Order: sequence, then C-alpha cells, then structure tokens
Amino acid sequence: MVSRQSASAKLSVEVAKVWSDKVDAPSGMIYYLLDVNASNQGTETWHFNPSFFDLISNESGVYSAAANYTALPVLGVSDIASGQHAIGELVFELPANQGPLSLDYKDSMNGIVISASSVPSVTGIATKFDPSVHYSFNGTSASSAIATWAGITNQSNALTFFGEEPGYRNYGFVFFTGQRIYVTFSFYYYKFPYDPNTIAVRAITSDDGYEISNVLAWSGYTGIPGSNVGHPLPAYLTGYGAEVSVTLLATVPAGQPSGVLHFTVQWSS
Repeated sequence: MVSRQSASAKLSVEVAKVWSDKVDAPSGMIYYLLDVNASNQGTETWHFNPSFFDLISNESGVYSAAANYTALPVLGVSDIASGQHAIGELVFELPANQGPLSLDYKDSMNGIVISASSVPSVTGIATKFDPSVHYSFNGTSASSAIATWAGITNQSNALTFFGEEPGYRNYGFVFFTGQRIYVTFSFYYYKFPYDPNTIAVRAITSDDGYEISNVLAWSGYTGIPGSNVGHPLPAYLTGYGAEVSVTLLATVPAGQPSGVLHFTVQWSS
C-alpha cells in the first residue's frame, strides 16, 4: 500500500458546476448533478472509481451517487494516466431541505483521500423531458394533410433522443439552463384533392419560453445543421408527397420547466 500522502498529493477533484432537478426526483427529494473533473498530476496511473465519492450535505448527511437518474453520460470506473483527467457527471439524490456542501473521494485500500476544493452554488436547472415534441398548427385549412416527426439534439454533445429513424428515443435526454439545442421538424404534405397545391411554413414559435435564435429549412434534409445549406423561412410544400425539414436553434430558459416541449407552427396556403 502506498502512503496516503504520496497517493493523494498529485490527484485532484474539482466541481465546475452544480445543477438541480426537483421535477424528476421522488417526492420530498431533489437531484443534484455535479460537473466533475478528476485530474492526475502524479507519476502513476490512478485507478479511479466514482463509487468512492461521498457528497456531504449542509445538514451533515452523507450520500452516495445515484445510479438510476438517467442515461446521461456519468463518470465511470477508469484508469487515469499521468497528466490526464476524466470529466463527467455525478448525480446525487438529497432531501429537498438539504444542499451539497462538500465532495470527498475516499479509497481506503490505496490510501487515497481527496476533497474537492469547493462545491459551487447551484448554477442552473436540469430537467429530464418527456421525449415528445408537441406542436400545433394554424393558418391553413390543409393541416389535416400534414404529417410530421420531430427530434431534439443537444448542441454541445450531440445527444439525441431521435436517432437514425423516427421512433428511436433516448429517454435519458436532459436539458440544462442556458443550453442551446436544435429542434428539427420534418413536414410531409399528403394533400387531398380539395387542398391547395402549395402550402408554406411561415414561422415556428415556442410556447415554453425557449428563445429561438435561428430557423432554417432544408429540402431533403439529413444530418446536423452545417452539413447542408439551409434557407430562412418561409418553406414551401408543393404537391402530394412534398417534404421539408425545419431546424431551429433554441436556448433553454431559466427556471424549472417540466413535461414536453410545445411549439406553434404558423402556416399559410
């Protein structure tokens, strides 16, 4: 066994941000998500195991990381080589009347004891959403002939709950205050004989406080924005079977949102 001093001297743990989630926690509890950076400046590989973390609350409670929060990438067991680091999330479930005070890493077998230099105050809100995007139509009598599917992509790490095809969902998708996300709608026009030959998508607005900073449309669009050349709205669908995809860039608002995302699609004939 190496000495406690030599094993811990060049290892460090930093908490960059703290997020809270009240909506998805059991009654009377709250989730705290910690952005953690575990760094090895020593000469030996660090056999890192997040199960050795304890979160100490402001009421002196001691809590281990939650294992059932989400599919969000969390810190896992790894070997951190000299000069390297591991970055990821740790999620803790605390009583609603308590908050995080300090974070300790204790590996008694190898004599490693590390305390994070500090645990910052809550930076913002995290929320797991129902992976449905609800939208309403107005402005065209042909709305019954419009078929859609929608997906959301986190701009920072490309997590998505819709994958290669409509219907694939990752229920672990999590939104964070201030995060920018892509929301993509694919519209298909299966016009009836009495419908207008051409209809137009004029605008898409948020019903949940999301700030929309950019809206672009593609014909035959595939992939993340940037791989295709889009154009501003309006976007036109002409004839039976016409299709167009519209992608907007939205910023997650402050506060504690919950449930599904809602958007209104403005149409004209």
